[in-house]
Amino acid sequence: MKNGRNAPILKLYPNVIPVKGYNRSLLMDLQKGTPYLVPNSLVDYLETPTAGMKEYEEFILQNELGLFVDPELGESLAPLSLEYHPDSKINNAILELDAYSSWDVSSVLKQLDALGARFLEIRFLDVVSFENHFPELKKNLDNTTVEYLRIAVPFYPKLKEFLDSNLRERFFRLSTLVVYNATAGFELQTDFYNLLFTQQESVSHEQCGNVAVDYFVISTEGYVRNRNYNSCLAHKISVDKDGLICNCPSETTKYGNLDVASLEEVLSQDAFKDKWMLTKDEILVCSVCEFRWICSDCRAFTVSDLKNGKPSKCGYNPFINLWEGDENYLSEAQCGVVVTNGAMQVDDALIAALNLTLWE
Repeated sequence: MKNGRNAPILKLYPNVIPVKGYNRSLLMDLQKGTPYLVPNSLVDYLETPTAGMKEYEEFILQNELGLFVDPELGESLAPLSLEYHPDSKINNAILELDAYSSWDVSSVLKQLDALGARFLEIRFLDVVSFENHFPELKKNLDNTTVEYLRIAVPFYPKLKEFLDSNLRERFFRLSTLVVYNATAGFELQTDFYNLLFTQQESVSHEQCGNVAVDYFVISTEGYVRNRNYNSCLAHKISVDKDGLICNCPSETTKYGNLDVASLEEVLSQDAFKDKWMLTKDEILVCSVCEFRWICSDCRAFTVSDLKNGKPSKCGYNPFINLWEGDENYLSEAQCGVVVTNGAMQVDDALIAALNLTLWE
């Protein structure tokens, strides 16, 4: 910070968002998609500049996260707008199919198109369903609102032959094809989609809900959306192998059956959208985590039956900044964090003592 009443002040660029956690902060460069872990004192300095913080100033300038501006100009600079206006009723859809699925796939695809779905994931639980429906997908997804199609299929010996035969003509909507339970890999001409192999045995919904650094996504659209809506459930709809309609395949609550209800009818139910507005600010523990705006918030698997409970598949403790499996890791409970009656009580003195031992 420069000396003097009218001296220039250090301001972050509008695309650089500080996220203050309990024990440290994250600076998110939305334009570069880059995160920077910093001490909370750096964010405090940016909010109320004080002298003697040359190290922080150099960090901001060297990483092109901000610049010095005239105080009057700094006050007039508009922050990034947090207004978010969904461009469709449904943004994200997941379909599960097996050999016994009897619901009309073509009809569902037409309904998703009418709802404006942009991202579609189809999980084939067996080979029969994949070979039966893949040509149908290729035929019916052209000229729809779907922009990104992810298909998951089990590995089988004749898969390469089937794909060679059915992908001679470009499948414009296909973005990623995941081959799971893969005992071997093979090469195809995949200049228009990604072909991935994994040894994961199934694509069951029980595999969902994992929270890890590899899944963090930094983008302007994602950040603004997550500030307004639940990062996982909002504008999402799913159909399981039996034709039951739900918000997410991992959730046990079903809101209708394709035999008697349309996707639009289920979408009109208030209960179906009950958790859509639940943001990370309201999730216990997550509300003080520096990663909260780049993390997907699973509501199907939580540490308790609370609507605002922490995702149970998240092993990160923001009170000491350690992941489960790290040396000296402690759970939130071991740090004196108690959740009762839907509220969180924090033993600040105990946590301060623990952090002093762990980090200093």
